[in-house]
Amino acid sequence: MTKFLALVSVNLRATLNAMRFGSGRKGKKGGRLSGFGALFLLAGLGLYISGMYSFTFGSQLAPLGMLNLIILIMPVIAVSFGLMFTVFAAQGVVFGGRDNDLMLSMPVSPFSLMLSRTLALYVENLIFTVFVLAPAGAAYLVFGGTGGAGFFVVLMVGAVLISALPTLFSLLVGYVLSWVSSKFLRRGLLSTLLYLVFFLLLMGMIMSLSVAMGDLSRYAAGLQGAFTGWGLPFLLLEQAACEGNLLSLLALAGLCLAPFLLVVWIFAGQYKKIVTSMGARKARSDYKLERLSASGHRSALLKKELKRFFGTPIYFLNAGLGLLLLAAGGVACLVFRGQVGEFLSLTQGMLPVMPLLALVMAFLLSTTEITASSISLEGRQLWILREAPVSAGELFLVKTGMQMLVTLPCLLVGVICSAVATGVDAGSTVLLLGLGLLFSGVMAQGGLLANLCFPKLDAPNDTVVVKQSASVLITIFGSWVLLAIFGFGYALLLSQLGETVGLLIVAAVCALLNLVLWRLLATVGIKLFRDL
Repeated sequence: MTKFLALVSVNLRATLNAMRFGSGRKGKKGGRLSGFGALFLLAGLGLYISGMYSFTFGSQLAPLGMLNLIILIMPVIAVSFGLMFTVFAAQGVVFGGRDNDLMLSMPVSPFSLMLSRTLALYVENLIFTVFVLAPAGAAYLVFGGTGGAGFFVVLMVGAVLISALPTLFSLLVGYVLSWVSSKFLRRGLLSTLLYLVFFLLLMGMIMSLSVAMGDLSRYAAGLQGAFTGWGLPFLLLEQAACEGNLLSLLALAGLCLAPFLLVVWIFAGQYKKIVTSMGARKARSDYKLERLSASGHRSALLKKELKRFFGTPIYFLNAGLGLLLLAAGGVACLVFRGQVGEFLSLTQGMLPVMPLLALVMAFLLSTTEITASSISLEGRQLWILREAPVSAGELFLVKTGMQMLVTLPCLLVGVICSAVATGVDAGSTVLLLGLGLLFSGVMAQGGLLANLCFPKLDAPNDTVVVKQSASVLITIFGSWVLLAIFGFGYALLLSQLGETVGLLIVAAVCALLNLVLWRLLATVGIKLFRDL
């Protein structure tokens, strides 16, 4: 039991205590930002989403006498977002941890190792579900729902039970994707494509649900009937909490826990065989004697960076999602050009088109933090770069250039398509493209500098580096602060000079920031890299 509790503690720390400052620098012991920071971030996200939707739904449903629909809708949102958060972690933490060889060689059973890692995923889902259902329960009571304290207790028990569902689905989907990708030589690229397809399907389901909820007074009458079949767990939770039906609570416990425990038991019994087979690589037998081609060291480094980005699903989706949305948003604007024109005509010129396009473009680019984890992802192989006949400046140039290279086609598609759809002239389109490139340069260089200051070279898996490391969070929130400064500065001062002049000043500031960041990388950055 002591060994199992120790494993649980290790995996929980790997999931929540993921932000470590200065952990990769020789001779220096940096402080650790407590995993409670990630815990509070997850809880805050749940509170924000649920607080916003629950009270909006309550104001619409209370006059109809159908407040119980809140307890149907919000658990669906909790499970959907929980699945989106943990399905990628299931592959990285449960089936693809870097420390599998070490952990399996220790005097602990594979069964215990599997249970401890699954529990870490379950706790993450539980935290999010509790902080989604708590505001939902508060909205239910505020708008006249009955049950009082008893209702809230049953709702929280339901949260404990319903959290097993996203954990179960994450294990199944993560296993299937890992198994399929392990059967191909190009497993990294295939995994990325499979995760992208799954993510798009899940986002499509969430968007469809959001559209249906746009006018609850219209759909409320038939919404409860739509939960028949697939939504049985949510119906049971609603009956148990709103009607005080304890038999429904027992049925919910059996429906959620029985399949979850069964799947965990099956995986745990074969865990060592599963992770060993997925870590094995298939040998090729079609070797041919051909002339070898040679390339420069910069080209080789660039290919390595591109291969890692497109071959690591969690890296590609977490750092490249904004670029995909930028290109897809531009194409959507062009396809629905008529609707976009109608919307702009309704605003009667109250919305400045160019600043609005620039703001949306910059926000999507701010979520592209490829370089913010590129040093940390080197991990134990960092010594190869440090000993290679490549200067730190050349390495920095390749890493930042790779992010710019990936950004450029998405930026061109997104800006040009949206400019055509909104009627922006050619000169303004060129200005938007230039501003986008300059802001991308700030993101690339700023992310690399943040990663050099706060590396995480000892992460148990790529998920921890890409999603929860300090450098990634600093880059994202720092870019949002910069956007806020630009936005308020433009609204209060620069807008008086005109749209073109105002955006030119913003572009000039971005150009100056690029020069400052490059100088910092050439001095402080090189020193930090040598100290790693």
